[in-house]
Amino acid sequence: MIQIPLRDTNRFLSKITKGDLVKIEVKDNESYNVLFKDISHHPVTRQVEHIEFQHIVADEPVNSVANVTLANREMNQNLIQKHIEEIPYNALPKDFIQDIVIDVRGMEAGTNITVGDLDAAKDEKIKILIPEYTVVLTVSEPVKVQIDDEEVDTETESESQEQES
Repeated sequence: MIQIPLRDTNRFLSKITKGDLVKIEVKDNESYNVLFKDISHHPVTRQVEHIEFQHIVADEPVNSVANVTLANREMNQNLIQKHIEEIPYNALPKDFIQDIVIDVRGMEAGTNITVGDLDAAKDEKIKILIPEYTVVLTVSEPVKVQIDDEEVDTETESESQEQES
């Protein structure tokens, strides 16, 4: 077990995310290439309680995650729903991917993107660990809700009559 001062932990976490490869130096100048696997926080204070690393070896495949990031979201007026934040995969450390970027510019309502549609799923060096049919995002037409004034007035009148009785 390694203990790290909270200040250093917060600085460390501001620079990396789950799935990143990092080098950790410990006593006697020993260093290890590790994968940042997971983090747990205290449920109330949100202070870091535990960080999990996995020692990696260059020629051994390792399970990791890639963050799903949407590009040009502001250029699409449709409703875009991202269904998963991370995509788990298995690969050699040299083939790791940090982010899977999906450009939503120009995507029309009715578009569904599945894991199988992503470039990472087509890369022979990367084995995606969830089904290819898993929906990553959907694009829908925004729905405008219009309140009919007559209906609101009718409900208000009937409530007034009940209160007078």
